[in-house]
Amino acid sequence: MTDPISFKLKKHFDRYIHDPIAALIAIPLFLILKILPYKLSSYLCGTLMYLIAPFTSYNNRVKRHMCIAFPKKSSKEINKLVFRHWFMLGQTIGEMPHINKMIKLGVLETDGLEKIKTGPAILVGAHMGNWEFLLRVGDLAGRRAGYVFRPINNWILNKIQIHRNKDANADFYRKGRLAAIGMASKIKAGEIVGLTGDQLLREGINVSFFGVETPTPQAAAIMALKWNTPIYMVRIERFNGIRFKMTVEDKLNIPTNLDKEKATYEITRLISSRIEEWIIDKPEQWLWAHRRWGK
Repeated sequence: MTDPISFKLKKHFDRYIHDPIAALIAIPLFLILKILPYKLSSYLCGTLMYLIAPFTSYNNRVKRHMCIAFPKKSSKEINKLVFRHWFMLGQTIGEMPHINKMIKLGVLETDGLEKIKTGPAILVGAHMGNWEFLLRVGDLAGRRAGYVFRPINNWILNKIQIHRNKDANADFYRKGRLAAIGMASKIKAGEIVGLTGDQLLREGINVSFFGVETPTPQAAAIMALKWNTPIYMVRIERFNGIRFKMTVEDKLNIPTNLDKEKATYEITRLISSRIEEWIIDKPEQWLWAHRRWGK
Protein backbone atom coordinates (compact mmCIF):
# COMPACT_ATOMS: atom_id res chain seq x y z
CA MET A 1 0.00 0.00 0.00
CA THR A 2 1.27 3.48 -0.87
CA ASP A 3 2.38 5.58 2.08
CA PRO A 4 -0.24 8.40 2.48
CA ILE A 5 2.44 10.96 3.35
CA SER A 6 4.63 10.02 0.36
CA PHE A 7 1.58 10.15 -1.90
CA LYS A 8 0.62 13.59 -0.60
CA LEU A 9 4.17 14.90 -1.05
CA LYS A 10 4.33 13.58 -4.62
CA LYS A 11 0.95 15.13 -5.40
CA HIS A 12 2.14 18.54 -4.15
CA PHE A 13 5.48 18.16 -5.97
CA ASP A 14 3.70 17.39 -9.26
CA ARG A 15 1.23 20.25 -8.91
CA TYR A 16 3.57 23.01 -7.80
CA ILE A 17 6.96 22.02 -9.27
CA HIS A 18 6.88 19.29 -11.93
CA ASP A 19 3.73 20.41 -13.81
CA PRO A 20 4.63 24.13 -14.01
CA ILE A 21 8.17 23.30 -15.24
CA ALA A 22 6.81 20.90 -17.87
CA ALA A 23 4.26 23.51 -18.94
CA LEU A 24 6.95 26.19 -19.23
CA ILE A 25 8.75 23.92 -21.70
CA ALA A 26 5.70 22.68 -23.61
CA ILE A 27 3.80 25.96 -24.09
CA PRO A 28 6.60 27.87 -25.91
CA LEU A 29 7.23 24.83 -28.12
CA PHE A 30 3.54 24.67 -29.00
CA LEU A 31 3.49 28.39 -29.84
CA ILE A 32 6.57 28.02 -32.05
CA LEU A 33 4.97 25.13 -33.92
CA LYS A 34 1.80 27.17 -34.35
CA ILE A 35 3.77 30.00 -35.98
CA LEU A 36 5.47 27.64 -38.44
CA PRO A 37 3.74 26.54 -41.67
CA TYR A 38 1.91 23.29 -40.98
CA LYS A 39 4.03 21.22 -43.38
CA LEU A 40 7.26 22.44 -41.82
CA SER A 41 5.88 21.84 -38.32
CA SER A 42 4.80 18.32 -39.29
CA TYR A 43 8.06 17.26 -40.94
CA LEU A 44 10.22 18.96 -38.29
CA CYS A 45 8.51 17.14 -35.42
CA GLY A 46 8.49 13.91 -37.41
CA THR A 47 12.23 14.15 -37.97
CA LEU A 48 12.99 15.01 -34.35
CA MET A 49 10.87 12.11 -33.09
CA TYR A 50 12.51 9.78 -35.61
CA LEU A 51 15.96 10.76 -34.32
CA ILE A 52 15.27 10.94 -30.58
CA ALA A 53 12.52 8.42 -29.71
CA PRO A 54 14.58 5.27 -30.52
CA PHE A 55 16.92 6.17 -27.63
CA THR A 56 14.08 6.36 -25.06
CA SER A 57 12.54 3.60 -22.95
CA TYR A 58 9.35 3.92 -25.01
CA ASN A 59 11.14 2.37 -27.97
CA ASN A 60 11.37 -1.02 -26.28
CA ARG A 61 7.70 -0.83 -25.33
CA VAL A 62 6.70 -0.08 -28.92
CA LYS A 63 8.81 -3.00 -30.17
CA ARG A 64 7.29 -5.32 -27.58
CA HIS A 65 3.77 -4.31 -28.57
CA MET A 66 4.48 -4.75 -32.26
CA CYS A 67 5.85 -8.24 -31.57
CA ILE A 68 2.56 -9.11 -29.82
CA ALA A 69 0.54 -7.91 -32.81
CA PHE A 70 2.87 -9.25 -35.52
CA PRO A 71 4.66 -12.33 -34.14
CA LYS A 72 5.63 -13.51 -37.63
CA LYS A 73 7.49 -10.33 -38.55
CA SER A 74 11.29 -10.44 -38.39
CA SER A 75 13.34 -8.16 -36.14
CA LYS A 76 14.36 -6.18 -39.22
CA GLU A 77 10.74 -5.67 -40.24
CA ILE A 78 9.77 -4.64 -36.69
CA ASN A 79 12.65 -2.15 -36.45
CA LYS A 80 11.69 -0.59 -39.78
CA LEU A 81 8.09 -0.31 -38.65
CA VAL A 82 9.15 1.26 -35.35
CA PHE A 83 11.08 4.04 -37.11
CA ARG A 84 8.15 4.77 -39.44
CA HIS A 85 5.84 4.87 -36.44
CA TRP A 86 7.99 7.40 -34.58
CA PHE A 87 8.16 9.66 -37.62
CA MET A 88 4.40 9.64 -38.08
CA LEU A 89 3.75 10.17 -34.36
CA GLY A 90 6.05 13.18 -34.51
CA GLN A 91 4.11 14.47 -37.50
CA THR A 92 0.87 14.13 -35.54
CA ILE A 93 2.32 16.25 -32.72
CA GLY A 94 3.56 18.87 -35.17
CA GLU A 95 0.14 19.06 -36.83
CA MET A 96 -1.87 19.51 -33.65
CA PRO A 97 -1.65 23.33 -33.59
CA HIS A 98 -2.82 23.43 -37.22
CA ILE A 99 -5.86 21.11 -37.31
CA ASN A 100 -8.46 23.76 -38.15
CA LYS A 101 -6.19 25.38 -40.74
CA MET A 102 -5.53 22.01 -42.36
CA ILE A 103 -9.26 21.29 -42.64
CA LYS A 104 -9.84 24.69 -44.27
CA LEU A 105 -6.99 24.02 -46.71
CA GLY A 106 -8.64 20.77 -47.79
CA VAL A 107 -6.03 18.25 -46.63
CA LEU A 108 -8.81 16.15 -45.07
CA GLU A 109 -11.06 14.17 -47.41
CA THR A 110 -14.32 12.94 -45.88
CA ASP A 111 -16.58 10.05 -46.78
CA GLY A 112 -19.85 8.95 -45.19
CA LEU A 113 -20.72 12.07 -43.18
CA GLU A 114 -24.29 11.90 -44.54
CA LYS A 115 -24.84 8.82 -42.34
CA ILE A 116 -24.67 10.90 -39.15
CA LYS A 117 -26.31 14.14 -40.23
CA THR A 118 -29.58 13.28 -38.44
CA GLY A 119 -30.60 11.21 -35.44
CA PRO A 120 -28.63 9.88 -32.49
CA ALA A 121 -25.39 8.01 -33.11
CA ILE A 122 -22.37 6.66 -31.28
CA LEU A 123 -19.08 7.27 -33.08
CA VAL A 124 -16.07 5.10 -32.25
CA GLY A 125 -12.57 5.91 -33.45
CA ALA A 126 -8.98 4.99 -32.66
CA HIS A 127 -5.63 6.70 -32.17
CA MET A 128 -4.60 6.43 -35.81
CA GLY A 129 -3.54 8.73 -38.64
CA ASN A 130 -4.07 11.96 -36.77
CA TRP A 131 -6.75 11.40 -34.14
CA GLU A 132 -7.24 15.12 -33.58
CA PHE A 133 -9.52 15.03 -36.64
CA LEU A 134 -11.90 12.76 -34.71
CA LEU A 135 -12.87 15.77 -32.59
CA ARG A 136 -14.11 17.53 -35.73
CA VAL A 137 -16.31 14.77 -37.19
CA GLY A 138 -19.49 16.11 -35.57
CA ASP A 139 -18.87 19.66 -36.73
CA LEU A 140 -18.05 18.47 -40.26
CA ALA A 141 -21.43 16.70 -40.31
CA GLY A 142 -23.19 19.86 -39.13
CA ARG A 143 -23.77 18.52 -35.61
CA ARG A 144 -22.61 19.49 -32.13
CA ALA A 145 -21.22 16.25 -30.75
CA GLY A 146 -20.18 15.23 -27.27
CA TYR A 147 -16.75 13.64 -26.81
CA VAL A 148 -15.19 11.74 -23.94
CA PHE A 149 -11.63 12.73 -23.08
CA ARG A 150 -8.96 11.43 -20.75
CA PRO A 151 -7.31 14.34 -18.90
CA ILE A 152 -3.60 15.02 -19.43
CA ASN A 153 -1.72 14.23 -16.22
CA ASN A 154 -0.35 17.79 -16.17
CA TRP A 155 -3.18 19.98 -14.80
CA ILE A 156 -1.89 23.13 -16.54
CA LEU A 157 -1.56 21.50 -19.96
CA ASN A 158 -4.95 19.87 -19.45
CA LYS A 159 -6.62 23.28 -19.02
CA ILE A 160 -4.85 24.53 -22.15
CA GLN A 161 -5.95 21.45 -24.10
CA ILE A 162 -9.59 22.02 -23.09
CA HIS A 163 -9.34 25.68 -24.13
CA ARG A 164 -7.67 24.73 -27.43
CA ASN A 165 -10.59 22.49 -28.39
CA LYS A 166 -13.25 25.14 -27.78
CA ASP A 167 -13.40 25.87 -31.50
CA ALA A 168 -14.34 22.25 -32.25
CA ASN A 169 -18.06 23.09 -31.80
CA ALA A 170 -18.47 20.21 -29.36
CA ASP A 171 -19.08 19.36 -25.73
CA PHE A 172 -16.29 17.56 -23.87
CA TYR A 173 -16.82 15.18 -20.97
CA ARG A 174 -14.07 14.07 -18.64
CA LYS A 175 -13.78 10.28 -18.44
CA GLY A 176 -15.84 8.90 -15.55
CA ARG A 177 -19.24 9.63 -14.09
CA LEU A 178 -19.57 13.05 -15.75
CA ALA A 179 -18.90 11.46 -19.14
CA ALA A 180 -21.62 8.87 -18.56
CA ILE A 181 -24.15 11.57 -17.64
CA GLY A 182 -23.14 13.82 -20.55
CA MET A 183 -23.27 11.07 -23.15
CA ALA A 184 -26.63 9.83 -21.88
CA SER A 185 -28.17 13.30 -22.14
CA LYS A 186 -26.77 13.72 -25.67
CA ILE A 187 -28.15 10.43 -26.95
CA LYS A 188 -31.57 10.90 -25.30
CA ALA A 189 -31.73 14.31 -27.00
CA GLY A 190 -31.16 12.64 -30.39
CA GLU A 191 -27.59 13.92 -30.74
CA ILE A 192 -24.22 12.20 -31.33
CA VAL A 193 -21.36 11.20 -29.05
CA GLY A 194 -17.81 10.13 -29.86
CA LEU A 195 -15.19 8.07 -28.05
CA THR A 196 -12.16 5.92 -28.81
CA GLY A 197 -12.16 2.14 -28.48
CA ASP A 198 -8.47 1.25 -28.69
CA GLN A 199 -7.12 2.02 -25.23
CA LEU A 200 -6.74 -0.10 -22.13
CA LEU A 201 -9.57 0.34 -19.63
CA ARG A 202 -9.02 -1.50 -16.35
CA GLU A 203 -12.76 -1.39 -15.66
CA GLY A 204 -13.50 -2.76 -19.13
CA ILE A 205 -14.38 -6.28 -20.21
CA ASN A 206 -11.80 -8.77 -21.46
CA VAL A 207 -11.87 -8.96 -25.25
CA SER A 208 -9.29 -10.42 -27.60
CA PHE A 209 -7.02 -7.85 -29.22
CA PHE A 210 -4.44 -9.38 -31.55
CA GLY A 211 -5.03 -12.71 -29.83
CA VAL A 212 -4.55 -11.45 -26.28
CA GLU A 213 -7.45 -11.01 -23.85
CA THR A 214 -7.23 -7.47 -22.52
CA PRO A 215 -9.60 -5.06 -20.68
CA THR A 216 -11.49 -3.10 -23.33
CA PRO A 217 -13.91 -0.11 -23.13
CA GLN A 218 -17.51 -1.32 -23.38
CA ALA A 219 -19.30 2.04 -23.05
CA ALA A 220 -20.29 2.18 -26.73
CA ALA A 221 -21.92 -1.26 -26.51
CA ILE A 222 -23.78 -0.44 -23.30
CA MET A 223 -25.17 2.82 -24.70
CA ALA A 224 -26.12 1.25 -28.02
CA LEU A 225 -28.13 -1.48 -26.29
CA LYS A 226 -29.69 0.76 -23.65
CA TRP A 227 -30.95 3.43 -26.05
CA ASN A 228 -31.15 1.40 -29.28
CA THR A 229 -28.59 3.70 -30.91
CA PRO A 230 -26.48 2.86 -33.99
CA ILE A 231 -22.69 2.68 -33.73
CA TYR A 232 -20.52 4.04 -36.55
CA MET A 233 -16.79 3.38 -36.70
CA VAL A 234 -14.83 6.47 -37.79
CA ARG A 235 -11.47 5.83 -39.42
CA ILE A 236 -8.68 8.36 -39.97
CA GLU A 237 -6.01 7.46 -42.54
CA ARG A 238 -2.81 9.32 -43.31
CA PHE A 239 -1.40 9.53 -46.84
CA ASN A 240 1.84 10.89 -48.31
CA GLY A 241 2.14 14.65 -48.63
CA ILE A 242 0.28 15.28 -45.34
CA ARG A 243 -3.14 14.31 -46.61
CA PHE A 244 -5.85 12.47 -44.69
CA LYS A 245 -9.14 10.68 -45.15
CA MET A 246 -11.94 10.45 -42.62
CA THR A 247 -14.39 7.62 -43.26
CA VAL A 248 -17.66 7.13 -41.39
CA GLU A 249 -18.19 3.43 -41.98
CA ASP A 250 -21.53 1.64 -42.23
CA LYS A 251 -23.27 1.17 -38.90
CA LEU A 252 -22.15 -1.76 -36.84
CA ASN A 253 -24.32 -4.87 -36.93
CA ILE A 254 -25.73 -4.93 -33.41
CA PRO A 255 -26.90 -8.43 -32.35
CA THR A 256 -30.56 -8.69 -31.34
CA ASN A 257 -30.74 -12.38 -30.40
CA LEU A 258 -28.40 -12.30 -27.39
CA ASP A 259 -28.89 -11.39 -23.74
CA LYS A 260 -27.50 -8.06 -22.55
CA GLU A 261 -24.17 -9.40 -21.25
CA LYS A 262 -23.40 -11.46 -24.35
CA ALA A 263 -24.51 -8.65 -26.66
CA THR A 264 -22.24 -6.19 -24.83
CA TYR A 265 -19.32 -8.56 -25.29
CA GLU A 266 -20.07 -9.19 -28.97
CA ILE A 267 -20.39 -5.49 -29.85
CA THR A 268 -17.16 -4.69 -27.99
CA ARG A 269 -15.46 -7.58 -29.79
CA LEU A 270 -16.66 -6.29 -33.17
CA ILE A 271 -15.29 -2.81 -32.42
CA SER A 272 -11.96 -4.22 -31.26
CA SER A 273 -11.75 -6.49 -34.31
CA ARG A 274 -12.37 -3.61 -36.73
CA ILE A 275 -9.65 -1.52 -35.10
CA GLU A 276 -7.32 -4.51 -35.48
CA GLU A 277 -8.05 -4.51 -39.21
CA TRP A 278 -7.19 -0.80 -39.45
CA ILE A 279 -3.90 -1.40 -37.64
CA ILE A 280 -2.98 -4.38 -39.83
CA ASP A 281 -3.63 -2.23 -42.91
CA LYS A 282 -1.54 0.74 -41.72
CA PRO A 283 0.44 -0.42 -38.66
CA GLU A 284 2.81 2.57 -38.50
CA GLN A 285 -0.15 4.91 -37.94
CA TRP A 286 -1.37 3.53 -34.60
CA LEU A 287 -0.29 4.83 -31.17
CA TRP A 288 1.89 1.86 -30.15
CA ALA A 289 3.38 3.48 -27.05
CA HIS A 290 0.09 3.17 -25.16
CA ARG A 291 0.01 0.18 -22.79
CA ARG A 292 -2.87 -1.52 -24.61
CA TRP A 293 -2.03 -4.93 -23.12
CA GLY A 294 -1.11 -3.58 -19.67
CA LYS A 295 2.35 -3.77 -18.11
